[in-house]
Amino acid sequence: MWILLVTVITTSFFDSLNPSAIAEQMLLQAMIKNKKHIWFFIFGIATANLTLGLAIYYGIATWVSKLLFKAIEIYPWYVYGAALSAGIICLLLGIHLIIKTKLNTKNKDEEESKVTNPAQLSPISLFFLGAAFCAVELTSAFPYFGFLAVLTTYDLIFPLVLAFIMIYNFIYILPLILIYFAYNKLQGTSVIKKIESILSKIAAYIVPVVVTLLGVFLLYYGIIHLLI
Repeated sequence: MWILLVTVITTSFFDSLNPSAIAEQMLLQAMIKNKKHIWFFIFGIATANLTLGLAIYYGIATWVSKLLFKAIEIYPWYVYGAALSAGIICLLLGIHLIIKTKLNTKNKDEEESKVTNPAQLSPISLFFLGAAFCAVELTSAFPYFGFLAVLTTYDLIFPLVLAFIMIYNFIYILPLILIYFAYNKLQGTSVIKKIESILSKIAAYIVPVVVTLLGVFLLYYGIIHLLI
């Protein structure tokens, strides 16, 4: 059990050194008006990481994957057609949001542009953005997979499995929590103001670009399989 505890601490520490997650949080923290709302982004990452970890451990992810492949095998046109339709919708919506954001930024002065598209950064949006970010990052989370592989060899009861995965997740999000407090501590300084000035120009395009890229991916996925 002590070996497992050392494993969870070591792997989660290396997994927590995620520059993309830290950069994403700093970007969001610079653009939102209520800084406390960044907790929803952190909780979104933690919740998704915990849920996906349990799903992988208990084979739910494998079951869902098999179900999807079964649906593709039986109803390929419906599945790929749905992906194609969703891709078109996301692509058009993303382009619309990019154009709208560009026009808004162009027509507003510098001070007004620092609070762009607040509706896109509501607590719920931040939570789901964190969850989606975690889901994408999970594909390269080799320390997490390694820890889950070691965990399966112990054949533990559910409360212990949950406890170890929660320990992993706490250490995983610990740098983000520290970043939050450090950012708030330095808020108002010239360094933070400079960072916020730069990031605020980029921040407004996060959601539109993500939606557009999702549309391109779904469109490509649907077309390439429908043509085969």
